[in-house]
Amino acid sequence: MSTAVLVFARKWMLRLAYALFYPLPVQNKVVLASSSASRARGNLKAISDELARCENLPARVVIHTHRSSAGLAGKLATLWAAIVGEYHLATSRVFIVDDYYFPIYVIKPKKATTIIQTWHACGALKKVGYSVADRGFGASKELLKQVRIHSNYTYCLVASRSAIPYYSEAFGQPEEAFVVLGIPRTDVLFQRDEGAIERKVRARYGIPEGKKVILYAPTFRGDSAHVAEYGDYLDLDLLRASCGDEYVVLVKLHPFVRSAVDLGGSGSGFAFDVSDYGDINELMLMSDVLITDYSSAIFEYSLLGKPMLFFAPDYVEYEAERGFYFDYETGIPGPLFTSSASLAGYLAAGDYDVSAVQEFRERSFDVADGRASARVVDELVVPFLRKGSSPGAE
Repeated sequence: MSTAVLVFARKWMLRLAYALFYPLPVQNKVVLASSSASRARGNLKAISDELARCENLPARVVIHTHRSSAGLAGKLATLWAAIVGEYHLATSRVFIVDDYYFPIYVIKPKKATTIIQTWHACGALKKVGYSVADRGFGASKELLKQVRIHSNYTYCLVASRSAIPYYSEAFGQPEEAFVVLGIPRTDVLFQRDEGAIERKVRARYGIPEGKKVILYAPTFRGDSAHVAEYGDYLDLDLLRASCGDEYVVLVKLHPFVRSAVDLGGSGSGFAFDVSDYGDINELMLMSDVLITDYSSAIFEYSLLGKPMLFFAPDYVEYEAERGFYFDYETGIPGPLFTSSASLAGYLAAGDYDVSAVQEFRERSFDVADGRASARVVDELVVPFLRKGSSPGAE
């Protein structure tokens, strides 16, 4: 069956489901939804925690998450999760997502429903949405002919005004739809006890005491979340030989990558696969250095003022396939390496300069103070719950 036929069938099944649920009354209900994770994380988790702290919240909070899996059973489960999503879209006062969410794009939401896109990245680095339409990673022509992706958002969160034009292009949304209140997932970087987090992580993975921590967080490779792979370019054994007396490495693969990383001989006391750890921000807090390639984690990490190193031997190919919102070589907040040997030598020398990190933070965040979740709840969620509808509702 062709892609166009599958898109058509899914679109109309979900439209039918929404039509069936449409007569149901809108409830004072906040729904936190994701189609890319099996549980609330990042912005959704931060907002959920803040809602739980609210006294006399005039609403019920529902978490509706699903992560697709392969095979017929996986496809049926994904379809059912989308149908349940349409029920919540028809009956919720506030609907909050953190990523691409297909059920939103195939319907015309009720005016009484406010839809908030929090997005899972803190800044505009890799191109997404309409910026990569019909490229390797982007939406296909077949999809775009039938579905206006990233439509129907009432508000979209961004970290800075300077990022609004990029997200406006990516989502195909007017710039006035974007609000700068801070990014909820960054609150943990201002509020948590670093010592307690470090003790917890070291105990969970058996990480030896007395060693500095390198957090290695590469993004995924591949055209979609369903075929995401880990670009196994970094020679961990070489790093161990160069700086193993001083450091350990925590390998945190992108959540889309479902296969385990092969640590080789470095898996004995030097490199640790922490990909199953839910909150990468907690790993950032306990780390001393970040190594990444094209991960949006660089935005959060800049708030800590710690050194970042970029290991990207395939950056020319990656830029041709995916593209960036700024010049990669000159815009990243740290040195770029294309070989494990040069990276290992730099780590061994330990001569870090964080001035570029500080400059990157200043241009990437207009608001970052540990109170983003509270502002989102107080200024976006609660007012619409109390008013009973979004602006202009009938």
